[in-house]
Amino acid sequence: MMRRRNRGRWVALLVAAVAANAAVAAVAASPRLDCRVRPAHPLLGHPLHWDIRAVDLPAIALLQQARLGPDWLLQRQTGQRSVSGPRRSTQTLRLTLYPMAAGALQLPALRAGDRGCAARTVQVAVAPSGQTALLLSAHVDAAHATVGQALRVELDAGAGGALAWQAVRAVSDNGLLRPIGSVSTTVQVDGRQVRVQRQSWSVTPLRAGTATIRFGLLRATPFGQLRVYPVPALRFTVDALPAYWPADGAVGRARLRLDAAPVRLALGSRGTLHATLDGVQIGRGALLALLARVRARDGGALRLGAARVRLEPRSANAVTPVWRIALPFRVVAGGRVAYPRLRIPYYDPRRGAPGLAQAGWGEALATDPRPWRLLAAGALVGALVLTLAALRRAVRALRGWRCRARWRAIARRGDAPALVRAWRDAVARGDPDARTLRGWVRAQRCAGAAIGEPGLAPLVEAEEARRYAR
Repeated sequence: MMRRRNRGRWVALLVAAVAANAAVAAVAASPRLDCRVRPAHPLLGHPLHWDIRAVDLPAIALLQQARLGPDWLLQRQTGQRSVSGPRRSTQTLRLTLYPMAAGALQLPALRAGDRGCAARTVQVAVAPSGQTALLLSAHVDAAHATVGQALRVELDAGAGGALAWQAVRAVSDNGLLRPIGSVSTTVQVDGRQVRVQRQSWSVTPLRAGTATIRFGLLRATPFGQLRVYPVPALRFTVDALPAYWPADGAVGRARLRLDAAPVRLALGSRGTLHATLDGVQIGRGALLALLARVRARDGGALRLGAARVRLEPRSANAVTPVWRIALPFRVVAGGRVAYPRLRIPYYDPRRGAPGLAQAGWGEALATDPRPWRLLAAGALVGALVLTLAALRRAVRALRGWRCRARWRAIARRGDAPALVRAWRDAVARGDPDARTLRGWVRAQRCAGAAIGEPGLAPLVEAEEARRYAR
């Protein structure tokens, strides 16, 4: 009896084990959908991973950003599906999300076949417990903006560490917007110094009302891990210009700087006056129209040409454009010359009243160089004539000296043959004074003067005595 009872007990245990294994196998083989989120305590700007695993369920389509809503940024999504038997399949999805706000955010519900993951709420903290939150501050440098006024918009980002932030894109729904650079600086926050990276823009509103500047996402990659932070939009009020001020007039506070002009000019000479204008928002066409008025007032000793303007390279990092002005001129009269005076009217939003920036180059003295040129030309001609006369006299003196030296040499050597040869050459040339040797020698001149060489007379007498009878 005991053996039968033990045998029955073992059979019952075996049947129970087989049934339990079958139940476990049935549960393992049944379709499943698992959804997990990590980390358990997500932070603003840090990634959140949403892992989805489906077993023996229809394929799950990749999630789109629209399903996640504006509270989440879908940065990356990867999926994989594997089949291990005729009825055995496993699909995994991994989503990398970045929260776009702090507080309670909701992940949407998800279904695959007859299985589903309910929507879940995730609590996103601004910063870890005991640590300082990221500093994000955007502001405009004017308490009351005005249409046409160039404003500086600054965005400070700092997290208490040396993060290298990527450039943030910005768009405006009311005006012209352009970036003007980025710098690293220090700001005071709650009595402590915070190192921030400041990005700046120049914005010029074009209509009155509320202006909105929307920023793109702020990104940094410390230690190779991407962080993404949302930047709140900046809104400010824009006042209209007074009705009497033209729409294309200068707005701001104009500053004129003039380059030095020459104080002495010559009649007929040409030159260029240079000036720099900054501090106001004004277009090229409007500025040229103002400069044309300066030319219209021209009527003095200067004839002004068409003004030229160009933007200086440093305008790229300035809130308002920096214009380089060039006024060509020509001197048409002598005497005292008054340079033109620049006048740039502007509307100053800070004072709420018009202003006038004006500056002039002063005066110069213009001289007529023509009389001096005539005098210089006469002096040059006189000097040339005197030089030629002196040269002529020097040549004649040289020739006379050489002539006398030749006759002196003949007399000193008693060279009668040389004397006779010279006389015969004169006869051959038809010299009328060469009829007789004595008459020819007596007629010879050196530089217009008689030879006056007494040593030639004995030579002439000796030659006559040899050639002629008594």
